[in-house]
Amino acid sequence: MPPPGIPPSRRPPTEAGAATWPSPPPFRSTAPRSGRTVPRLSALTGVELSWFALSLGAAVTQAAQFAVVKGRARSISPLVIVAWTQAVAVVAWLTFFALSGRPFVSPHGVWAAVVGSAVLVTGMNALLARASARGDISVVGPVFALSPVFTVMPDAVLSGTLPSALGWLGLALSVTGTVSLSGGAGGLRALFARRDALDALGAAILLGVVAAVDRWGALAMGPPSYLLCSHGATALLTGTIALAVVPGGLRASLRARDLATVIVHGLLGVCGTAMQTTALMSAPAAYVNAVRRMSAVIAVVLGATLFREPDLPRRLAAALLALAGATCLLLA
Repeated sequence: MPPPGIPPSRRPPTEAGAATWPSPPPFRSTAPRSGRTVPRLSALTGVELSWFALSLGAAVTQAAQFAVVKGRARSISPLVIVAWTQAVAVVAWLTFFALSGRPFVSPHGVWAAVVGSAVLVTGMNALLARASARGDISVVGPVFALSPVFTVMPDAVLSGTLPSALGWLGLALSVTGTVSLSGGAGGLRALFARRDALDALGAAILLGVVAAVDRWGALAMGPPSYLLCSHGATALLTGTIALAVVPGGLRASLRARDLATVIVHGLLGVCGTAMQTTALMSAPAAYVNAVRRMSAVIAVVLGATLFREPDLPRRLAAALLALAGATCLLLA
C-alpha cells in the first residue's frame, strides 16, 4: 500500500482502498422550495472545509516521505524501508481495531486480492524508495503524479469505459507536463534515461494496477480489514525477501538513527492514510484524490529548498500541469 517517498502507508497505497468509503450526498440548496434557490457552498464553511485540509495534509505527508528517504535513508535498502513501513502500518491498524472495537472481517474469498496487492505494492514501493533515495524528488513527484493516466487502459479493457472530454483533457495536460519536465519532446528520451524518472514511472504504472486490486478487496472486506491484511501480507513478503537478499541491511536498520528514520517514514504514511480516509468520509473521492496530487508540487518545492535540486521553474510548471491533468482525470 503506498511508501511515499513512498506513498502514505503503502502507497500512494491506500488511495484505492480508501476510495471505497461512501461519498456524501450531493450538495443541496438551502433555499425554500419556492423562490430563487441559492446553492449551498459548503466548501466555504470552516467545518466542512476540513476535508480539504485533511487531503492537503495527506499530500504533505507523502512529499515528506520523499524527503525523509532522500535526506536520511539513502544508505538503507529500499526493501528494508518497505518492510518497516508496512510493519508500522500493521501496528497502527491493529491499534485501530483494539481501540475501536470494530469487528475484523475474514479475507476468505479474496485472498487473491491480498496476495496480489502485496506483490504489486512491494514492487511499487521499492521502486519509489529507490527513486527518492538516489534521484531528485522534484522529478519523482511529477512523474509519479502521472499514475491516473495508467488507469485508462485497464478501465477500457476491463469495463469498456473510455475517458470523457474532461478525461481526455486531463491526459493531454499530464503528457504536456511530462514533456515540460523533460525540456521538450526531444528530451523525453533523456528524461526516462534517468533512473529516478524511470523508477517513478514504473511505480506509477504499478499503482494503476494496485488501485483495481485494492478496490476489489476493500469492497469485499471493508477498508480497515482489507488494509490490515494487505499491509500484513506486504510486510511478511518484503521482510522475507529482505532477510534473504539483504540480511545485513535489516540488522543495520536496528541502529538508532536508521530505526528512527524508518519508523518516522512509516508513521508519515499511516498519518497520510488516516487523513485521506477521514476526508473521504466528508467529500467525494475524486475531490480528495485530486487534492492529494498536490504532493507533486510540494515535492518540487522541498527538493529545491532542502536539497538544492536544479530547474525549479521548469519542474514546478511540470508538476502543476501534472496536477491539473490528474485533477481532470479524477473528476471525469
